[in-house]
Amino acid sequence: MLANRRKKKARSRLLFWLFTFLILSVSASGWWLWQQKKSQRSRLNYLLISVNGEPRKLLAGETLSLRPRDQLKITDISTTIPFNMDIRLVCKGLDVNALQYDVITLSELLPQKDSFQRYQFPIEVKYLNHDIGHITWIIQPYAEDWLEKANRIIDDQMRLTILERGNRLLPGDSRIHDRLLREYMAQEKWKNAVPMLRKKAAKKNDLETLNDLMICYGALKDQDGVVQVLGEILKKRPDDLETRVRLAEILEGRGEWGEAAGQYEIMIEHAPPNERLPLYKNLGYLYTKAGEPEKAVSAYLSAANLDQKDPNLHYNLSALYVQLGRQKEADFYLDNAVTLNSDDFEGRLKLAERLAEKGDVEKARKYLSQILEKKPDSKQGLALMANILEQQGDNGALRQVYRKILELDPNNEAVAYNLGALEYEGGDLKAALPYFEGYVKNHPEDITVQEILFDIYRKENSATAAYGQALILLDLKPNETDTYDFVFEYLKNRGEYDQLIPMLERGAKKNPDQILMNEYLAMAYLKAGKVEPGTREIEKLLRKESRQMVPMLHELFEILAAQKSYQAIIDIMRKGVKVDPKNITLREYLIFAYLKTGKEALAISEMEKILMEKPGDMALWLQLARLSEKKNQIPKSIKAYRRVLDLSPEHPEASEAYLRLRLEGVGGD
Repeated sequence: MLANRRKKKARSRLLFWLFTFLILSVSASGWWLWQQKKSQRSRLNYLLISVNGEPRKLLAGETLSLRPRDQLKITDISTTIPFNMDIRLVCKGLDVNALQYDVITLSELLPQKDSFQRYQFPIEVKYLNHDIGHITWIIQPYAEDWLEKANRIIDDQMRLTILERGNRLLPGDSRIHDRLLREYMAQEKWKNAVPMLRKKAAKKNDLETLNDLMICYGALKDQDGVVQVLGEILKKRPDDLETRVRLAEILEGRGEWGEAAGQYEIMIEHAPPNERLPLYKNLGYLYTKAGEPEKAVSAYLSAANLDQKDPNLHYNLSALYVQLGRQKEADFYLDNAVTLNSDDFEGRLKLAERLAEKGDVEKARKYLSQILEKKPDSKQGLALMANILEQQGDNGALRQVYRKILELDPNNEAVAYNLGALEYEGGDLKAALPYFEGYVKNHPEDITVQEILFDIYRKENSATAAYGQALILLDLKPNETDTYDFVFEYLKNRGEYDQLIPMLERGAKKNPDQILMNEYLAMAYLKAGKVEPGTREIEKLLRKESRQMVPMLHELFEILAAQKSYQAIIDIMRKGVKVDPKNITLREYLIFAYLKTGKEALAISEMEKILMEKPGDMALWLQLARLSEKKNQIPKSIKAYRRVLDLSPEHPEASEAYLRLRLEGVGGD
């Protein structure tokens, strides 16, 4: 009976545990199914953010374009989950969760803080481990950012690199494209500019773009490109004779005679009758070169109808008719040529003149040689021969002709001048000198000759003569700065400041707008020990914002420092720094004077300004550290010692001071 009771009790216990397990299993299954259904119902509604203080609402799946300098904060996340329990944001490469707690500039969160790249960040909204929605942020600099960065860069190559990078990332932005194009042209990178201009011309074929293209092709000596552009311009302006002449000249220079002749044909159609004569002459020449004698004859006949007395037209017609085998016509026009160019002296001389006017100087010289063989004392023949030799650049023969003319006419001042100029340009200054000295006696007002004499004296090391000549030039051209340069150096080297100062004072009065006068005068005063007037002149330069006054400020500093006039140094150097704020030397002078006058706080301020421009100046960092410690500006002193150690890790003084101040517990990195 007892055994039966035990069996019943064991059976009851077993049934209890089976029933309990069954209830727990059903509950767990129900809970799991409920969670699955709940997660399926979960979704992102929107993300509310603040962009530069302006609220933005982004629905699930939307994309937002941002720039690196934008300031963001995530203000709200709207989901179907009550109280956003177990909601989190996930974004690879961007600490998006930080934006939920504070306003942050995006550039601070970017990889390596490189704000001049394009980033695309998908931001996933997670509930537990399920993705319930996402938005996308695209971060890239705008065109204005690229342009601003480029404008801040002084180095030409770096500026180009920035603009090229911006153009690659924003290929459709015309502002960056045009800015890069202007930069290429400014730096004479013609090969880079050409494809951009071609692309621009394909969209907007305006004259300005075409002219820029022509500049580039011209600089590259790409005649094909120039010809192409000139053709495009003429399509827009077919009556532009100047452009068509340029095109014709290029074609002629390339030996494309027929194409050049075609341009002259068009020019003749558009030119008024009284301007067609030279066009017909050029047309005849081009057709002759092109091997089209019949067309050449037609052009020359049209020219002859306009000018019956030009012997060269008759000569050319005669030669062309010979080429065509039409001897009768050839003889006729040859007779005309002989009639117009008789065998007498005057006729040959006239022919030579006409040949020279036409540019056929070789034939003209041949005729003149024949004339001078018979009449070597012909002044007219010698004068014309001189002109031809000058055109040919035969200076040896030209000298002989000039000397022959002077034998016949010693008072011919023009030839004397030309002979002097010939010797001067040839580098024989001694040979040129007597001709110019003789010429200037009768023409003392000729500034050009006075300047040449000044130049010869200087180059021949005749300093005294050059100085005398400079005084003459100063009377003729009181605003000639080059002359003042010489006078200043000449008297300065001799220490004759008492003579120099009144001369410069007169020059400054005559040239009140010439900063150079003030510069020279200031330096002369200082060299002569006249500090007060020298300081006044320097202050004039400072008011004119001349950065060339810096050497005078150096000189003045030495004088004032020797006099221990520290306040005067402060007053003048402050003005200098306003004019040239990046001049470190002037700021160093200020530091010296501040320290001498006990103005240590001002000295520290100037040191910090210098270190912004010269962060690697270890000596100045050390000086700043010492002075800051003296002023009990311990954190600043620790920072300065830390910079010294960055530049020189083993520096004993900086190491000892930095450790000492840190151990005293008064600072940090």
